[in-house]
Amino acid sequence: MGVKLARRITVKLQAEGTTKVHVRFKGGKIQTLTTSSPKSSAQQIKTQPGIVELVDKLLDDHVYSEIAELLNQQGYRPGEAARRGRHDARFTPKRVAYLVHEYKLRPRYDRLRERGMLTKKEAAARLNIHETTLTSWVKHGLVTGHSYNGHYCLYEIPDKDVPQKQCSRWNRLVDRAAARAQNTSAA
Repeated sequence: MGVKLARRITVKLQAEGTTKVHVRFKGGKIQTLTTSSPKSSAQQIKTQPGIVELVDKLLDDHVYSEIAELLNQQGYRPGEAARRGRHDARFTPKRVAYLVHEYKLRPRYDRLRERGMLTKKEAAARLNIHETTLTSWVKHGLVTGHSYNGHYCLYEIPDKDVPQKQCSRWNRLVDRAAARAQNTSAA
């Protein structure tokens, strides 16, 4: 048989995430205990706000796969790592995309467009060249392409020394790119 020590126990949930327990013993003594309220399972696996802020900053210069790799290298783990048996969970591009969507972060595409980057069609039209030529110019460094999802790019047209279309097999693109690099480094 068990011995009853407490006459009455009252539990009060506090607004700031704590719980107060009042225990009245048979002799009349009252003791109050304060403890933190247990987190719901959703709260336990929620990604830390600092990680979300870091992802927001990294979106300015990186695509999802690069962000996932950087977070993993720095030792960050997704909220899922709090679950039993999942302590080795790692960030993936899909998890980064989920964070961007869930926390309504501005997508990389919008950030690049805001900085004045152009789509392939717009850049080709501005330079008066074919889209295939634009791809070749990016490959040789005459125009800069900024990936926004790992597959597609937005393009940055230089403000000065804009490359010109030339139709001569004697003036090869490789030579033009090398001359341009030399002029840039000399300046």
